[in-house]
Amino acid sequence: MISTYKDKWNKLLSSQTFRNRSQSIDTDGRNPFENDYGRLISSAPIRRLQDKTQVFPLEKSDFIRTRLTHSLEVSYIASSIGQSIEKFLLEKKEIDPEQRGFLSSLLRTSGLIHDLGNPPFGHFGEEAVKKFFIDYFKENSDINLTDLEKSDFENFDGNVQTFRILSKLYYFGDEFGYNLTFSALASIIKYPSNSLEGNEKPPTEIAKKKFGYFVSETDSYKQINEYLELSNKRSPIVYLLEAADDIAYSAADIEDGIKLGIITIDEIYNLFEENLTNNKTVVIDKLDQLKKQYCKDASIDSMLIVQKFRIFTQQLMIQGVINAFKDNYDKIMKGELQNEIIDISSASDIRKSYKKLQYIVFDNESIVKKEIAGWEAIYGLLKIFVKASQSKNFTENGGNNYESRLFKIISASYRKVYKNIETYPNSEYKKLQLIVDFISGMTDSYAIDLYQELKGIKL
Repeated sequence: MISTYKDKWNKLLSSQTFRNRSQSIDTDGRNPFENDYGRLISSAPIRRLQDKTQVFPLEKSDFIRTRLTHSLEVSYIASSIGQSIEKFLLEKKEIDPEQRGFLSSLLRTSGLIHDLGNPPFGHFGEEAVKKFFIDYFKENSDINLTDLEKSDFENFDGNVQTFRILSKLYYFGDEFGYNLTFSALASIIKYPSNSLEGNEKPPTEIAKKKFGYFVSETDSYKQINEYLELSNKRSPIVYLLEAADDIAYSAADIEDGIKLGIITIDEIYNLFEENLTNNKTVVIDKLDQLKKQYCKDASIDSMLIVQKFRIFTQQLMIQGVINAFKDNYDKIMKGELQNEIIDISSASDIRKSYKKLQYIVFDNESIVKKEIAGWEAIYGLLKIFVKASQSKNFTENGGNNYESRLFKIISASYRKVYKNIETYPNSEYKKLQLIVDFISGMTDSYAIDLYQELKGIKL
């Protein structure tokens, strides 16, 4: 029973998993979360992130960030924040010296996996999945699904899919996926509610803003929640991970926008000057200094300026997050903070300024066209596979026909989980989830190519 914050940290930094791990070699000096990282880093779901959209879909430039390079940046920033918080916790005697390095390793792992479940074409891909099922359930009102089961599909979310991949869908010989520590899994459950309890508009609390687990993973979530004694609240690790994610993508997306000529240094300068409040002097002075320093070589001016400006502003945001964590420590430990840390930090104005710049990037015509193409591919693939799933031939042994052949296109590992591991009782829900698992797991390029091949557009 948790009675102190020290007890809570002992739980959060423990090695608890769904099943006991196999014995490590005697020379293995890793902590439990470095072990988690090792299980993840060489796996196919991580590798597929290299061809998934961060902001710029199907971008051929090696410079531009993908979902993989973004995740690596979040992983580092989160680990860095964890080291500073760990120093604070050691000084407060909330953790023991033997646990040194555990928190930064946990956050390093969390940063790597936080976007693992994102479908092709990012958040626009999520919207395509949602819209398909809203339309599908309207046209098939007699389908054998409960309101909760329907809600899982109508509110599909990549973060929720991440929990499913990690805890079940990645087939590694048993039903527990990667068999990660409970704390690593809890760190990516941003909204600890099911799809009916969550998705409130407006949300009554931060845990209800979206949702955190599909009905098929309810038991897994409950085990984690009960062991860590989270009382259906956010893990403290979630707040730190969310801050690292905000810091990483807000500045990095603008750097990529400069590279592609979508925005200019002058636009950045004007927008920051207009929107900054408490950090206005220090940030504008830095930008002025950089503009004067790098004004001789027009071919590299903008990139040098924005890279150094990104590093400078990220440092301010990291410091702001660390201070805000300390100031709100009690609320965070209880899961009662109803804001993201960065939004109540001294660097909140920097984050808001970057957010306004992002809208300029997101509305670029080239991005919009590719997102629409991605939408058509995802919606179209769902239409093909879901229609086929209504046939009794949609099985591995369905014969030499269209539906059976479509079933065989689905990745063997997903079919393995569907047939032998997924124990959820509603077969109709399981079948639709198999299709969503397959399509949401695709890379951007594969989704486009497969759709065109199945439609006969290219062979």
